[in-house]
Amino acid sequence: MAEKQVQSRYAPDLMAGQVALVTGSGSGMGRATALEMASCGARLALFARRKEPLQETAEMIRAMGGEAFVVPGDTRDEKSVEAAMLKIKAHYGRLDVLVNNAGGQYIAAARDITNKGFEAVIRNNLIGSWQMTRAAADHFMFENGGSIVFVTAISTRTALTGFAHTVAARAGVTGLMKTLAAEWGEYGIRLNCVAPGTIKTEALGRYPIPPEKWHELNRSVLGRMGVAEDVAGTIVFLASRLGSFITGEDVYVDGGETLHMGHDARDMIHPDMFQGRQRGDGKNE
Repeated sequence: MAEKQVQSRYAPDLMAGQVALVTGSGSGMGRATALEMASCGARLALFARRKEPLQETAEMIRAMGGEAFVVPGDTRDEKSVEAAMLKIKAHYGRLDVLVNNAGGQYIAAARDITNKGFEAVIRNNLIGSWQMTRAAADHFMFENGGSIVFVTAISTRTALTGFAHTVAARAGVTGLMKTLAAEWGEYGIRLNCVAPGTIKTEALGRYPIPPEKWHELNRSVLGRMGVAEDVAGTIVFLASRLGSFITGEDVYVDGGETLHMGHDARDMIHPDMFQGRQRGDGKNE
């Protein structure tokens, strides 16, 4: 496997001495976050259901001179989560940062989603995040403080047809985060959400949408799709001492995609108006 060289935007000692657990760190935004944190001096605990992708991420971290500990497990299984925390305690003796990145969903019209399918997505995205968060707090953070970052989606602010189940789950995560931030601040625990827009990762290939169509669907005002490193950089900022006075926040990493929630006069009235710099009353500037 080819090595991936990470050029961090942060100081190499930003997270020195800290231990960070990243769920879903075998690929995509989870892997990018683990690599970014390792480049900042953090020691990583890598968590996901499949061991092989985690081993690949661990090899990449070690090739950078970092330290990584592979902890396979399932966020949906309370016993699995508990076992992971005990392994991290035995291996590192501490946990300072938790990134709840693991999740998943499928495309389906709301009328076609079964109760079982809806429950499965809620368990994957909401209950799994809660179980990891509660366990990390119980084992480490109520005593020593810490930072928890949830990866959600911009659909918590908008609507995303075909994904009623995951929109409900992600909105639940956001509400959970804000409530816990208010309750747990006294313990020195900070909690925040990062909500990505359209991000170009291998996960896009799981949906029946041609790659070129994603570029058409992307509504970033910056003229490009986001990449995993865009999200990872924001997570590191919030999780590290750089974000030490930020808690209860929902940060959107979408290239301005949600700016299109309002009406766009370029589409509604006359597209050429904005190219020719004409005024709305018909008088030229």
